[in-house]
Parts: sequence; structure tokens; C-alpha cells
Amino acid sequence: MSREWTRRRLLARLGAAGLLGSLAGCPREDGAPRTTTPTERTTRPTTVDTAVSRETPTATESATATPAPEDYDKVVDVVEEGADPTGSVSIHSTLQSLDTDHTLVRFPPGEYLLDEHWYVDEFTRLGIVGPEATITTVPNFGGPLFGLGRSEDATDLAVEGLTFDFRRENTGPRPLHLTVADDLHVSDVTVRGEFDVDQDGMRFGVTDPDGTGVVRRLRMPDGGAPQFTNTGCYVGDDHRGHVRFEDCLVGGFPDNGLYASPAPGRVDVVGGRYENNGVSNVRVSGPATVEGVTVRCDTARPGVPNMRGIRLREGSNVLVDGCRVVMDRVTESDGAITCANWLESATIRNTHVTVRADGVRALWAKDPKNGSSAERRYPLQIRNLTVDGSAAGNTAIMISGRNGTLLDGLCVCQTGRGRNGVTVVQSADSALRQSSITVTGTPLVTEQAALDRRDLSLQSLGSPGRVSNGVCDCS
Repeated sequence: MSREWTRRRLLARLGAAGLLGSLAGCPREDGAPRTTTPTERTTRPTTVDTAVSRETPTATESATATPAPEDYDKVVDVVEEGADPTGSVSIHSTLQSLDTDHTLVRFPPGEYLLDEHWYVDEFTRLGIVGPEATITTVPNFGGPLFGLGRSEDATDLAVEGLTFDFRRENTGPRPLHLTVADDLHVSDVTVRGEFDVDQDGMRFGVTDPDGTGVVRRLRMPDGGAPQFTNTGCYVGDDHRGHVRFEDCLVGGFPDNGLYASPAPGRVDVVGGRYENNGVSNVRVSGPATVEGVTVRCDTARPGVPNMRGIRLREGSNVLVDGCRVVMDRVTESDGAITCANWLESATIRNTHVTVRADGVRALWAKDPKNGSSAERRYPLQIRNLTVDGSAAGNTAIMISGRNGTLLDGLCVCQTGRGRNGVTVVQSADSALRQSSITVTGTPLVTEQAALDRRDLSLQSLGSPGRVSNGVCDCS
């Protein structure tokens, strides 16, 4: 069966399910979508700046679909093959005996003990389903439990419905290490319990530059023990294709929730919740899209460092769109959204950030080590960004050494004591337009940064800040 025929079949089967579209505007402070955006406060210029309007492309559809028996040459029931569904005897020998080519492996309802690695390096069209199956393991085993692919001779892999139970003390091996050339599908996989061994969580990758993959509704809410630098979900440096994470939940990991920044291939994060992870909750490098994602930090566990929301690590062609970030309580944090020194260009738009944790920035764009991208007039574009909350101290938005930064349609309202609004340092050829900034400190601070300023409302509330009479309305 040809690869092209398979792609058409998968696209047809995906059908009208579609993917999450762009959000119309920013969410409210309670997390619900806004019906308007900050741009409605002012009238846009009638002239079009082509350098500004050239957008980072949004996420594209992945050609993957749920596995069905008719798509495989054979269907194997692991219990019929000798696996114990009571969790008393390891199923490793049963799994090792399977012929995995063109095979759908079914786990009937039950509990399955796996105390060794199940490695399959080469296969074509392997499916694993078990919507009522729970996988357990033994203490101090590092995994991976399922190590599937890891070579150019593995393609078309689907894993769906499994639950991994790590509630037993000193358990938490890597559940899935899945790397294929093309056609990766993971959906409705859940991990229960904390990773309390020195091992990271999931790892996914698509090695063919034309390959695609999708991870849907992955649930990892219980995180990792802070004495280990565990990562929730990792996309490695062997990823060259395009993988999407849709509607996932990852929370409580000390060293990144979703860590996708080493990957040279495209990574899109669409929807989902990422909560209380250290280092960053969502971490990507270009090319990448982070769209409709909710990030919340409200629990400051000792040993969980630098609780950033969304971290844009490096490269170009990065888009953050329609996201909601809330920073209530943190151990420490560089910011709700950060642009690292290695990032060349990005667009951040239609996004709402609430900061109540004192001293934490809503956005920090750091000095670029490799210079900014020359592909467009404004390499860094921040548009229709709402920032609110009661954080005291520091500044809401910091732009440092970023020549060619566009700040357009901002609404900043920070009521904590001694809070500045927008600070721009050594960033030539930049612009601040059609924005409202209301803070207790200085609304706009510039240092060696002549700004093109248009249609601004700047107000200092004094200290302590008091908001009244509709001042600070970002609706």
C-alpha cells in the first residue's frame, strides 16, 4: 500500500473532525473567551504596513486518525496471547513474542504489569489500543515501558487509550518513547500518580522532514517529585517533521511541562492546560505555534525553579496566539511569557496575561545573542496583548536589546505598588501604538530606545494603586 494512498485515506477519515481554530480574542480574567479584543478601543490606521502584516503561519492539520481494525492485516488480543490481566505476572514475554508489522494490538480491560522495556525498532503500521487497560510497573525501574520506533524503519504508529498507574512509591519510568519516520498518532493516554524516580516522562518525535504526528488529550496531571529534574513531555533533537499537541494536560513537573525546544522540526501546541511546571510550562523553538493554550501557576512547591509560563527559546517563525496565562503564585519566575536570547523573531497576539505574583513580568524579551531576523521590518511583534493583575514591583513588559519591536494594541493594567508598565531598553527602530497603560509606577520607561509612539493612553495611579470609574477597562 503506497504511502501517498495512506495519507489520503487518513485525511479522509479525519474528515470533519477538524482542528482548533484561531480564537477570536483574549479570554477574560476568569478564563472564558472574550467577545472583543483590545483593538476595538482605537481605530486602526488605514495604511497597511506590509512588513507588519506578514504573519507567522498558523498551525496546519496533521494527517493522522484513530486506528481501526480494518486498517490492519491482523488484530491481536494480548490476553488471548497469554498476558495476565490481573497485574500479578509481567506481560513482557507476551509483548516480545508479537509480530508487530501491520498489527493492531488490543489490551482488554484489566491491569497489566510491565517490569522490563518493550522495544520494537522496526515496523510498518502498528496500533496499540486499550481504553480500559491500566499498565503498572515495579519500583525503581527507569523505562521506557514502551520503546517503539527509534529508527528510520518505523512508520505508522498509533497508541490510544492506555492508562499508566504510578501511584506506587518509587515508580515513574518513561511510559512511552515513540519515534517514527511518519504517521504518529497518540490519543487519550493518561498517567496517574507522581513520577518519583529520576526519569523523564513521555518522548515523541517524527524523523522524516515530511512526516507528521499528533498527540491528543494526553493527561499527566500529577507531575514529578521535586528532588528529581523530571520533564513531563519531551520532543527531542531527532524530530525533523511536524508534530501537534492538542488539548493536553501536563502539570507539576520540576523541569519543563512540554519541552519541545531542541527539536528542529515543527511543533504546534493547540489548546490544553499546562500548570505549575518549573523552568517553563510550554517551551518551543521555531518553527512553532502555541495557540489557545491555558497556562496557570498557583502552587509554589520548593524545588520547582523558575516557573515561566510560555518560553520561546530560539529560532524564528514562532507564533503565540489566543493564549491565557495566569501567574498567581510561583517560587520564582522570569516571566509569564519569555523570549530567550536565542530567539530571532516571533509574533505574540490576542493573548491575556494576569500577574498577581509580585516581581514577575508578564513578558520579557531578552537581548538576542544572534541578532534579530531580517525577514520582516519588526522581527518581534506583540499585538493585542492584555496584562492585568495586582503584582507589585518590577515592570509588566520588558523589551531589552530588541531592535525592531512592534507593540500594538496593548492594554496594561497593573495595580500593585511600584509597578511600571512598559520598559524598552536599547531597542532601536521600535514602535508603541494604540495602547493603554495604567500602572502605579511609570507607564512607559525608555532607555536608549527612541520609539515611534502613536495613540497612547498613559496613566499612573500612584501608590498604592486604586482603580475606579472605569479606568483600566481592557474589555
